[in-house]
This record gives sequence, C-alpha cells and structure tokens, in this order.
Amino acid sequence: MTRTSQRRPPHVLTLDEMGAGDSRLHVAHVGAPIPLPPGPLVSTFFTIFVFTAGSGRGRHLEPIDLRAGDVHLVPEGVEHQPLDIGDLQGWIVGVDPLLLRALGPPRLPGPSRLHGQAGPAPARSLLVRGLLCLRPGPDRRRRIEQLLAEMDAELRGRNWGAEIAAHALLALLLTELMRELQEHAPTASPLLGGLVRDALAFIEAHCLEPLSLKDVAAAVGRTPSHLANAIRQETGLTVGDWLREHRMSEARRRLRDTDASVENIASQVGYADATHFIRTFRRAHGMTPREWRERRRAAP
Repeated sequence: MTRTSQRRPPHVLTLDEMGAGDSRLHVAHVGAPIPLPPGPLVSTFFTIFVFTAGSGRGRHLEPIDLRAGDVHLVPEGVEHQPLDIGDLQGWIVGVDPLLLRALGPPRLPGPSRLHGQAGPAPARSLLVRGLLCLRPGPDRRRRIEQLLAEMDAELRGRNWGAEIAAHALLALLLTELMRELQEHAPTASPLLGGLVRDALAFIEAHCLEPLSLKDVAAAVGRTPSHLANAIRQETGLTVGDWLREHRMSEARRRLRDTDASVENIASQVGYADATHFIRTFRRAHGMTPREWRERRRAAP
C-alpha cells in the first residue's frame, strides 16, 4: 500500500510501556488502561491477542473485525492500530523476541510445494505482515485461556520462580498455537488460493536474493501479469510489497541481534544501495535503521 509523507509516524511501543518492568514477558487484559497516543503503533515485542468475548475493530494491513474466539499474532515491527475496542474481552501477551526465539518461534516446519500441489499456507509470510488469525476449536481454546490465566497469575503473584513458571506456560501456549497452525490453515487469512500460497512460499525462500516478479512467476508456472493480479486481489499487496516485508523483517532481526553496520545489513538483506535501504526502512517504521536499533536496545 502506498505511504505518503504526510502520514503520522507510528508510535514505538515497548514492553515497559505495557507495564512489564524488567520482565521479558507481559500479560494484560484487553481494554486495560495503557496511556498511548492515538494512531498507529509499532511494537518492539511479539504480541498475541486472544479475544474471549465481544467484538471490535482493529487495523493491521487494513481494517479488520475482531471477534470472540480469535487469536491474532502480530510480530515486532509490524504496524497495527486499535480502531474500536467495543466490548472486547480477552488477553494481550507481549513477548520479547529474544525470549520467543529461545522458546521456539510459532512457525510451520517443512518446505512448501510448487505448481499447484497441495501444501500448507506459508506461515512466515503471514507472520511478517501480522496477518495470522486463528480460530481454535472449543477444547484448544479452553486450554489456551487456562494457560493465559495461569501465566497472568504467576506474573502478578511474583512468588519464587514466577518468571520461570510463566516462561514454561508460554512454551505450552506456543505449542498449542503451533499445533493449531499445523492442523488448520489460518481461517481469517486472505491467502486462499494455492497459486498465491506457492508464490509467497517462493518469495520467502529467496527474499534475500535478487528477485523480480518475472522470477516468481516462472517458479509457479504463470505469466507475470496473471500472478501479479492474483496476489494483489487475494492479499492487497504486490510481489514487491511482500518482498520488502520479508527483507524488513530480516533487517530488524539483524539490527537487533548483531552489531553489523547498517550498510552491511542493507547488503545482507538484498539492497545494493544503502541509501535506498534506509529510505525504505524509514517509510516502513517511521525512523531510520540506526534509530530503530538504538530504541530497541534502550528498551528494558
């Protein structure tokens, strides 16, 4: 989607602002008062929204309905915004990305298939855009809600070993989410066509290489115009948009986890021109890569 220079830059939300203090994990109730400026947000942490009752509206890529029974997964660095909380009830879980990596990211294993063969939806493509929305069945939903209640109690009680216990509960929660991803395609995802799934899987696998619409179309056996129309119609994004999102996701990881220079990271994630990389990163995040790294490392 086109971004304009007049657009309000997103507010960078940290776990500390959410009330986590020095903890790398925080659980809050939907609707709990958190003093935030109006407008879009970019979190420095991975967020899990679990809605247990009511309905409302939010925005990830575009305005979306939020309903009881939904589980939304929003990775760090992806812009999102509450539009109307309505009468929603439920939980918000904020997880430091380093803790998430230590416990195991919620990602589907295994390679994707090409040329129209049946295969799983590319979870990483959905994840980098914050488009993963799950609707677990009653039994799994009860397990998820029980785990959240126990995690919340541990973190609030602050008994000996509370953080260790909360991390163990988080690992169980992530396991339930991974099982749901493996067993069921994300029901609220716009990615319904096999062609689009295959194309996004190819983009995932080759996103750090020189890649064009023509390359992706050849990989899935379609003409560039046919593929471009299919991806735009089903996801609202172009091939270039998806490629950029994957590169930005990897750039955030390297900015956070390494001491490589911005110029080196630009080259590592597929940008021959560091100036173009910095300009693209600023449009996506409202700040330069160096500013993003400094804020991320300054966050408790």
